[in-house]
Amino acid sequence: MKLDFTDDMREILEEFLIEADEILANLDQDLIELESSPDDKDLLNKIFRGMHTLKGGAGFLNLTSIVEIAHKIEDIFNKLRNDEMTLTSDMMDVIFEGVDKLKEAIEMIKESDEIPDKEDVEQLLEKLDAILHGEVIPQVADDSSPTNSDDNGDIKFKDDVDPDIRELILKYKGKDLGEILEELILLPPDERPPLEVIEKLENLIKEGKDVDDLIVKEEVKPQEDQVVEEKTQPAQTEKPKEEKPKKKENDQQKKKSEKKEEVIRVDVERVETLMNLVGELVLDRNRIVKLASNLETSCESTDLIEELLDSITGMSRTVSDLQDAVMKLRMQPVKKIFSKFPRIVRDLAKKLNKKVNLILEGEDTEIDRSILDKLEDPLIHLVRNAIDHGIEPPEERVSYGKPETGTIKLSAFQEGDRIIISIEDDGKGINVDKVKNKAVEKGLITPEQAQNMSDKEAFELLFMPGFSTADQVSEVSGRGVGMDVVASTIHSLRGSIEVESEKGKGSKFIMKLPLTVAIIRTLMVGANERIFAIPLYSVVEIIKYEPENVKNIGQFKSFMLRDEVFLLFSLNELFDMEDKKEKEFVVIVRVGEKNIAISVEELFGEEEIVIKPLGKLLENVQGVAGATITGDGKVVLIVDTNSLINDKKSQIVGVL
Repeated sequence: MKLDFTDDMREILEEFLIEADEILANLDQDLIELESSPDDKDLLNKIFRGMHTLKGGAGFLNLTSIVEIAHKIEDIFNKLRNDEMTLTSDMMDVIFEGVDKLKEAIEMIKESDEIPDKEDVEQLLEKLDAILHGEVIPQVADDSSPTNSDDNGDIKFKDDVDPDIRELILKYKGKDLGEILEELILLPPDERPPLEVIEKLENLIKEGKDVDDLIVKEEVKPQEDQVVEEKTQPAQTEKPKEEKPKKKENDQQKKKSEKKEEVIRVDVERVETLMNLVGELVLDRNRIVKLASNLETSCESTDLIEELLDSITGMSRTVSDLQDAVMKLRMQPVKKIFSKFPRIVRDLAKKLNKKVNLILEGEDTEIDRSILDKLEDPLIHLVRNAIDHGIEPPEERVSYGKPETGTIKLSAFQEGDRIIISIEDDGKGINVDKVKNKAVEKGLITPEQAQNMSDKEAFELLFMPGFSTADQVSEVSGRGVGMDVVASTIHSLRGSIEVESEKGKGSKFIMKLPLTVAIIRTLMVGANERIFAIPLYSVVEIIKYEPENVKNIGQFKSFMLRDEVFLLFSLNELFDMEDKKEKEFVVIVRVGEKNIAISVEELFGEEEIVIKPLGKLLENVQGVAGATITGDGKVVLIVDTNSLINDKKSQIVGVL
């Protein structure tokens, strides 16, 4: 159904979409927690309030299908929190289906100003109705609809309560008068009760009255009334217990709303524009610092020059502070994507008849938003692989002396200027021999290479295009598509991925990523009378080039350093350039699991640079991650050591 909003309503819609995203983002994790703790009243109330808020916002904007779904789910949780039904796995499946449809509707609004038609949600609404009427959950406690009977044994009204008010309380059983009024306002005009009934309700609310003030609290009576007492007792005992928590909840909500007022939502494009301007300012700063250095060298020192240099130093410090502040604007906690995994793990484990417990660590770790957005697919693939290939079926785990429930740990932490994200499982581990045999079978390596290959090198085969150890193709895995995309995505973010595994004990995939992709520190080197920038995070060590330490290993050269042997490439060779000077230095860089030596002709030192994209014509050039402009105005290419060396990976496998 196509939506049409005025400019004023469009602003309200944008606010609603942001709030809806926040509610639905937390909902998956809350529902997973609830499935393991179905009696958690705080969690039930939290989910109920979320659905209530979502329904209210959608109702104001006349988003009918969202209102109907949210209303049904809200009613289910109202019954759950009032102990009128028991939560089961089948019920949770339908609720998850409803949440997915709500997410789909929100995305439709964002993309095309449309929401699902009534026909699209009719089947889902029927399922939710079935739950409400006890057709899916046979353990529902007294599920007779209060709207059909005025003599419910568990509610007795005071004599002076208006019949219309009695009817509303019975119809919206479990809700207070304020919530009932909201429900009535959200109804279509032709379904609302008469205006005088709504006014009666409003007057009661103004007088400070609520449902408990209108009902009779039962006394202990002879035996024939004992059943009634047992039914009403929970309602009597719950009230004193809930009074304080309710006040506490209100205080928490008040604090939360006060906190929200301190947050300003800014359009992403504005942040990107600000980041680009700061990048240009950093380049100008570098240029001025370079000119100041030349001025100091070529001119005699005067008070004016000293004052200028002091001002430039102060300006440089201010620009650095501004750069750090703007960088923080782009940072987001990894919780944004981590929160999606409890649902993914639950659904896939259920599909594969496995039991899996997911542990999340370091959810508050922050990383650049542009990196975070691209991490979701690789992480999903690795977690799905851990469940499908790693975690064994319950009976198999028990036979190995393991607990029948497998564990997957997804963690993140900061280490220097890098973010480390790992996916670890306690499953069967990686069968190295099977990996090598499959690689030989597919023609990816020769039998001789397989024989000389270390376990770590064998693990790297997992990231080669078309490689899979699955014996059968399934919906989950076996097509040989995915792990190579994971590696290429991580490398495109100037990160690295490593594998650790022990047969029978589990596997661990470790991703190391930069905090940001916009501004980085680099090592400036020279080759073929050109300057190149090597990202400093990939540099392990810099040493003097000594010809006597260079040895030949077959068609390759190696460099000896402290009894350790490194494969050696010259930067000229990697970029198909001629040698114009003698090699002076060797830079040891980290590429995946290996340290590789790269010889260069000159070394210029460290420099902080702003990464500029090369544009569509040059974006796929092998070994180049982008370009920058130095302080003296020269354009310098940024070396992507991962893609440079990976291009030769098939040749160097098993060499060292």
